[in-house]
Amino acid sequence: MKKIFLIAILLISSLIYAEPQRGGGMRGRSSQNNDRQPEAREIKEFSAAEAAGIFYYDVPKVLKKLKIKDVTIKTQVRRSLRTYNFKVKEIALLNKENFEDLNAIIKTARSANRSTSNYENNNQNNGPNVRQKVGEVIRPIRTKIITLEETLNESLIAVLSEKQNKKWIKYQEDIKEDMKPKRPNRNQNNNSQNQRRGGQRRGF
Repeated sequence: MKKIFLIAILLISSLIYAEPQRGGGMRGRSSQNNDRQPEAREIKEFSAAEAAGIFYYDVPKVLKKLKIKDVTIKTQVRRSLRTYNFKVKEIALLNKENFEDLNAIIKTARSANRSTSNYENNNQNNGPNVRQKVGEVIRPIRTKIITLEETLNESLIAVLSEKQNKKWIKYQEDIKEDMKPKRPNRNQNNNSQNQRRGGQRRGF
């Protein structure tokens, strides 16, 4: 009888301790699954000025990055950068209203795309007109910015060492790369749409 009694106690104890472990394992797996879910990628707000290539160089930061020690060269580089910034600012001020109009058009188009149930058809109907309007405004401004950039680079090549010039070009390319709009991953879009549909079904 004692043996049977001890066996019964052991079985009950094992069952009691087994339940929380299974529950804990399920919680662990569910948290891991949640961790694997792709995070919603934030879409950068459209900026017509950035699309046209409008940006200004941080002069002290550039001088520090290039490690220019010669006072004469430092003065020339500072002057070239300030001249570029000034001329770009003039272009930005002259086109301020155009940029604001484009920002409003793009914002309205994106809002319409998000609100409509037929996203693809809406894109086909409104997309070409919006792109044409953007191109008409942005292209000539971008051409002017590229010309200013070429003039700036030529003035810097004349005074910088080969190593410093390589650093400068790399720095310039990094800034322009950061300004490019990042397109959201299609798989992430599909996952977010599926999650919204699933939430709507559960709501019903």
